[in-house]
Amino acid sequence: MSETISREKSLEILLERLIMMVGKSNERAEHLHERVLQLERMLLEEASKDTPEKKTFII
Repeated sequence: MSETISREKSLEILLERLIMMVGKSNERAEHLHERVLQLERMLLEEASKDTPEKKTFII
């Protein structure tokens, strides 16, 4: 009986650790996404400063 409890406990620990790993992975992905958006904003701002505004006309 103690073998079953030990196995159940080890499965519980494994599940908890997997959940923690997935959470950390999602957190890193979100942080990376925020950084990419920040870089895109900076590039757009620099591009708009370097080039004069161009107007287009649709005929």
